[in-house]
Amino acid sequence: MFSTLNALDFQQQFRDSNSCLEYLSEMKWKDGYTCRKCGCLIYTKGYTPFSRRCASCRYDESPTAHTIFHKLKFSILKAFHGVFRYSRKKGMSSYELSKELSISQKTAWLFHRKIQQDMASSGKHPLTGEVHIDEFVTGGPEPIKRGRSLGRKKKSLMMAEVIDGKKIGRIYCTKIANYKKETIYPIIERTVAKDARVVTDEFPTYDKLKEKFKKAKQRRSRNGSAFENLHQQIMNLKGWLRGIHHHCGEHHYQLYLDEFCFRTNRRNKEHGIFCSLMTRIASIQSKTFKELTAFAA
Repeated sequence: MFSTLNALDFQQQFRDSNSCLEYLSEMKWKDGYTCRKCGCLIYTKGYTPFSRRCASCRYDESPTAHTIFHKLKFSILKAFHGVFRYSRKKGMSSYELSKELSISQKTAWLFHRKIQQDMASSGKHPLTGEVHIDEFVTGGPEPIKRGRSLGRKKKSLMMAEVIDGKKIGRIYCTKIANYKKETIYPIIERTVAKDARVVTDEFPTYDKLKEKFKKAKQRRSRNGSAFENLHQQIMNLKGWLRGIHHHCGEHHYQLYLDEFCFRTNRRNKEHGIFCSLMTRIASIQSKTFKELTAFAA
């Protein structure tokens, strides 16, 4: 397990392509080998370095197969460096990543999107305790469009654990199409534990939420002062989008929300972000360019 923010340690650990492949293979099969084709648990040495060949059907799988490192247009050593740099900072635009790795902006854009897709929540750990919920919009000002009006701005729902009434725990954020109950309620039910103490403002959409969560209650917003911690996270998100990425298209908006939540939920374990991200990269099936664009549509 590689867990540090020190660039010198990174260079010593990952000296060449083989050291990267060795690390990736250890992460990929750390829980044991299972053939993707036939389910066999026994393997032999594969054709390429650190690959594994099924002892039954002879399927040969490399460490990079089914990950974002498969069929790269640049070296895996560069790719590892890109993931490490992306882990250490608050984020990088695809333009900055292209300069960092000396690759084209189009190639960097695709690699950037693939990293982001591995930052999405697994959904296995619902929010617990006291959970504050509110919606917000991002985007430039629109004439005569204020508050919850359905303009062209991107609409989002943020849910955050509040500890001891003043500290933010984990957060989740998702893109929404509108502010209707049938849109918002299923998202909350998937993300928040049933016994959580859900707190919202007095927006009419939330007036039936107590039917889903027995401890749910509504509170007067008082221009946001009643949800100060939650609104601080919303402002952090907006500042992060403006400062790091400058522009975020509608189609890929959810990927940026996933990245922000991934970083925020690990803000106290920053040194372990690279390892956490590599674990996801090694275990999650990577999407192709066509799949990423279809996913975003």
